[in-house]
Amino acid sequence: MSYWAAGLVVLLAAAMAGASSYLISKSIGAERQRQRQAFGAPVFQQVGIMFSVLLSFVFSEVWSEYNIAAQAISHECGALHGAAMLASALPRDTGRGVNEAILSYGKTVIAVEWPLMAKRQRSAEAAEAFRVALDRAARLAPAQPADLAIRSQLLGQLIEAHGFRETRTFQITAGLPLMIWIVLIGMALVLDGFLLLAGTEIRSHMFLAAAAAGSTAAALVMVRMLDFPFEGALALPEGDFYKLVGEVGRLTT
Repeated sequence: MSYWAAGLVVLLAAAMAGASSYLISKSIGAERQRQRQAFGAPVFQQVGIMFSVLLSFVFSEVWSEYNIAAQAISHECGALHGAAMLASALPRDTGRGVNEAILSYGKTVIAVEWPLMAKRQRSAEAAEAFRVALDRAARLAPAQPADLAIRSQLLGQLIEAHGFRETRTFQITAGLPLMIWIVLIGMALVLDGFLLLAGTEIRSHMFLAAAAAGSTAAALVMVRMLDFPFEGALALPEGDFYKLVGEVGRLTT
């Protein structure tokens, strides 16, 4: 979801609530308004408390998952860079093939996998490029015992990077269940509905209803934008992989 779309949703929610409040207040008399307020205000408070508790829990969860995805990107690139430095430390340029495979993987992630992640898809090409890097590292033939230790550490870094890759790609489709969205949107509509029943003075209540509906919509839109960390205006960037490609490229020259 883009910022424009998010802003449009919030404005539409506020405008519809304000217009509904105005029309409802105009259609009934003062006595009915007082009865409506006496009925709507207590229910509004109870539903508001339940909604705020649920929303705070959901927001905390999606924010945590968003940060997990961001950390997985950083740790994956860090482990790959560490593997590349270990490969370059091997004598007689024996680790060059591993570094070329890591470089190819980084470029594939940037060019192929990142656009696919915005569509909630993984890249088989990137997975194959990573497999090639791991295969080349596993097939290194150490010339001396010290080289064996380096190869062991190199494989450890690649295995660690693979774990972070799996975490990153898992977040592509790990959104909130549909039932949670149904409950959230349903409670927001109930909350706004009872808010329309809780006012007496037309103008002030119209602005109150618009502000409350707009705020509720903004909170839900923010949850939606954070729910899938690789799409929309808040999509995580591929900057760490660009940095990785540059650093590994310098090691292979």
